[in-house]
Amino acid sequence: MDKMITITSQLARISQPAVRGLAGHAHWQNIAKTKGANDAKKSKLLTAWIPKIRTESRNESDLGKNPALRKLVQDATAAGVPKNNITQAVNAWKDKDFTEVQYGVQGGEFVALIDCATYSVGKMKNDIQTLLRRANFQYSTVSFQFDHFKCVSCNLPLNMSDDDLLELALLCGTEEYTIDREDETIVFNVHSDDQKDFFEQAKQQDLNIKSVSSLYVPKNMIQVTEKSHQDRILKFMNALDAHPEVEDIHHNIENFEMFVS
Repeated sequence: MDKMITITSQLARISQPAVRGLAGHAHWQNIAKTKGANDAKKSKLLTAWIPKIRTESRNESDLGKNPALRKLVQDATAAGVPKNNITQAVNAWKDKDFTEVQYGVQGGEFVALIDCATYSVGKMKNDIQTLLRRANFQYSTVSFQFDHFKCVSCNLPLNMSDDDLLELALLCGTEEYTIDREDETIVFNVHSDDQKDFFEQAKQQDLNIKSVSSLYVPKNMIQVTEKSHQDRILKFMNALDAHPEVEDIHHNIENFEMFVS
């Protein structure tokens, strides 16, 4: 799964994959030396593939039992990601020191939650602090400004019409879901307050849950119009996106796409 940047106020549009170009060519275009260019290429490869592999391996790290993980590993290898980095990502959750951590940050009305998966919480916090200092932002308790949802991915039940699937979702206590018939998957978006009831109903309906992830939707969105503030935020996001242990980014900027392009 790509790093996610939440940029909207409506649940129907709550998650859009972060574009890899966000931390791409412009960031590295002035690096002229061969070593610098090689380092840039490796960094972009790692941030493009490692979080995806790490996320998928959390459910099942055995390539023989997890076709999706096996496909990711094959594609990452073909793209040139070093084998040792792939192996480390596949086995990350077996390491007792590997953990998830979330940081809240703020810069004026701009707020964000940064989801990380790391071997060293202390180093991760220092890394984020360095980026905050450069942007003149700060750590802050901002989670109360977001609604927390669980994205529950299940195998798509066989021989069900769209009306049947809507009825199934309603039985499970949610009207928010997406269907991928090609991947034979249905993903339910469930508010964290309702997750206990959802999982009980899902069990009664014999749903086969493949994975569960978190999503944070801002309660209030803002427009950032000042060019200098846009540039600071974009530079900060670029740096986060380039960090291999940053998994997801959730923020409250409604017009973020406009000043990215």
